Amino acid sequence: MKKKLIEVNEISDSTKKSFKVRTITAIILALALIPACIVGDWYFAGCLILISLMAFYEFINVLSTKKFPFFINVFAFIMTIILTYWVWFKQIIGNTLINSAGHILISDISISTLALATLVLGLFLFALMYSSFDSSDVCYLVTMSLFISLGFQSLFFLRYSPMSSISGFYEYQNHFLSCLLLFYVTIGTFMSDIGAYCTGILFGKHKMNPRISPKKTWEGFVGGVVISFICSFTFAMILDANGIPLLKGILDINHWYVILVISLVMPFISVLGDLIFSAIKRHYSKKDFSNVLPGHGGVLDRIDSLLTTALIVTLLIISFSFYRGLI
Repeated sequence: MKKKLIEVNEISDSTKKSFKVRTITAIILALALIPACIVGDWYFAGCLILISLMAFYEFINVLSTKKFPFFINVFAFIMTIILTYWVWFKQIIGNTLINSAGHILISDISISTLALATLVLGLFLFALMYSSFDSSDVCYLVTMSLFISLGFQSLFFLRYSPMSSISGFYEYQNHFLSCLLLFYVTIGTFMSDIGAYCTGILFGKHKMNPRISPKKTWEGFVGGVVISFICSFTFAMILDANGIPLLKGILDINHWYVILVISLVMPFISVLGDLIFSAIKRHYSKKDFSNVLPGHGGVLDRIDSLLTTALIVTLLIISFSFYRGLI
């Protein structure tokens, strides 16, 4: 009897139940957040600020099993807020956050060196004062605070930059269409997750990195990359064909190869981000960062890959904007 070239895995009842719960939670989140992304401005800002505060709590709470003074957590929490929203403070002071039409404009990401120095020195001082809080805890909090703050800044950038100077203040047909750059990155990230999850369940045989993420397979990885690229690249091309560039002068039909590169990069970075946060959870013996989202875990469990992808795409866009005359 000939062996089948492609064998579909048998799906267990627990997997079916988990998939159902994950799907219901994802639909509820989409119904709540998609309108915020479309409307933008303070509605989107308010939602993302709330999500960021939950994420800050989750990454700091990873150290909850260690017995050190609570005010260290409070200090790390406050400094992460400052690092994340420094770019807002800077633009408010410079009176450049809101344009004449009342829309929020953000065209860069920025970290306060003073705030970062305060965080590093403050945490090392606490490590000298309390034996239960050591240098490894300092490195974890500093690294995660910096990484997550840049990730959330990047999400703000992706939503608000299309109306800003980075695209030459290009006039979209209406304000709502400026959300499409964020949707593009979200599609590239989440279709990678969804594609990898579904492909892995159906066809996964070879473990990708069982030490860090036991359920990830190479078959799922390839499926996620292919599905993500097709969806994100097609999304961008269809929009531009209808006169709606993702970012005029950078991500448009004249620079299709930039869109091609970013569409290819996104699923790889998405997987990398997921593995980074999985490695952190394994190191601290955590299954999830929290259980606030049924079937997904915590906020960071759901957006870890999005934060990583958003940061890399933002850095690529800013880099391309500096060299737009050469591309």
